[in-house]
Amino acid sequence: MKPLLIGIAVCVLSLPVTGAVAIVSPAFAAAAVSELGDLSSLRTIAADTLDLANKPDLAAAQARITDFETAWDAAAADLRARNADKWTAIDAAADDAIGSLRAATPDRDAVVRSVTALLAQLDNPGAGVSVTDLNGRPVPCEDLLKQLRAAEAAHAPVDPAKAKVAELENKGIERCNADDDKRADGFFADAIKLIGA
Repeated sequence: MKPLLIGIAVCVLSLPVTGAVAIVSPAFAAAAVSELGDLSSLRTIAADTLDLANKPDLAAAQARITDFETAWDAAAADLRARNADKWTAIDAAADDAIGSLRAATPDRDAVVRSVTALLAQLDNPGAGVSVTDLNGRPVPCEDLLKQLRAAEAAHAPVDPAKAKVAELENKGIERCNADDDKRADGFFADAIKLIGA
């Protein structure tokens, strides 16, 4: 019996490491395999910010997002050197989250949406743009337009993408002005993807 048990143990220990990923939390797995390195400390700060916003304790959330901003800025040069596109995706989401908390009168729902989007980018940088909130409703098109403009400022598109981004942005603004968040969000999300954010 002992040789059989030893054989089973050897087989189990011989399994590829990727087989163990299923038991790791998604956030930890994303941080561990990110081209940007270990983002878990940044994610912890963003998660704390979201918890505070949900209480709601927006004053404490403002202080915590400042901690994020300080840590993010300190790591910026190294992270950008590792993968500029993925850094830009997170940076645009971070700018949106910071901006929502530093508004003259922060809106809790907008803060929750923007910090949730930041967490999504930290978990999977550049994977895409969320066009729905946690309840499956379209994100307000004004919020997605802010993300697009932050992405443009951080990573200005060049021709031929520049013209297409402008076209998509204009279409999105037209639909946003018509209170058609769903279609506007689609145009803005496509523009953000073209920028590479």
